[in-house]
This record gives sequence, C-alpha cells and structure tokens, in this order.
Amino acid sequence: MDLRAYFLHPEIPPEGQLRRQRAFEPEGEVPRWQAFADEERLTMRRAALTPYTRLAQAATEYAKRHGKADEFHHAAYRALWEEGANLGDLNVLEGLAAGVGLDWADLRPRLEEREFDAELEAQHDEAMKFGIQGVPAFIIDDLFWFSGVQPIELFRRAAKRALEARQGEDASG
Repeated sequence: MDLRAYFLHPEIPPEGQLRRQRAFEPEGEVPRWQAFADEERLTMRRAALTPYTRLAQAATEYAKRHGKADEFHHAAYRALWEEGANLGDLNVLEGLAAGVGLDWADLRPRLEEREFDAELEAQHDEAMKFGIQGVPAFIIDDLFWFSGVQPIELFRRAAKRALEARQGEDASG
C-alpha cells in the first residue's frame, strides 16, 4: 500500500514564523488535534514557532537514501511536537542526524547546496495535484486523501477500503 505524507509549507520564511492563533482553535478550548493526541496517548505540544521545514524535509530525503527515513522522521517528530525544537535550525538537524546515525559531514553540504530541492518541489506539486492544502496530509493508494489531524479510525477505514479495492483489482485482473 502506498502511503505518503506531505508536510511542506513553502510560505514559511527560513527563520520560521511565530505561530498565530487559528480561528478553528478558540482561545481556552482544547483543540481537536490535541484531543485526538490525548486520546491516543501521544505527546503533542504546539511550538511557539512554525519552523521552516525545507531543510528537515531535505534531510528526510537524505535519510531515505541511507535507510534511515523512519528513524529520522520519528526523531524530527519528537523534536518538534514534544520539545518544540526549530526544525529549520541546522544545529537541531545535526543533533537529529547524529542521533539516528546519519553522516552530518556528508549531509550538511548537500542541504546547503539544496541538492534535494527538485525532489521536494515535485512532492509539493503532487500534493497540489491532489488538492491538498493543509498539513499533515495523507494519500492512500491514490484513492483516498485527507488532511489535518484525524482520528485513528479514519486511517483504519481508508486503509481497509484501499485493501478492498486492491483485492477487487486482483480478482478482476
């Protein structure tokens, strides 16, 4: 099953952007995403700064090439959502890379040379093709897409329907 996640916010400047109160997150109320996280016993704290994520995404592409994509993604997730780390900061990325066994001396110049930009732009264009405008966003087997924080049951239903569609294809093919 093909499950892709898009987290690109190209409008964020390299220094990051102070987080603004969102209209759908009224002051003093527990936001929907926080309620879902609490229900699943996930630690999620909204950082004061929305980071510039191009560097972290590029580092993720590097990690994919070195068989460390999941480890790096999880480390970056924890750094952002549990510690409020600025994923646009090279020092933060250096620590994350080292923590999962990536060669920072090789990775840093690739980030500075913007080696992964074409790949990231292609991923962004693909997300736009699907009409995705929010993050995180998920596409399952090019059949189902949704964005934002969603209950785990939505993921389960989408995965089940994608598997059923594949089984139908296998039976008719």
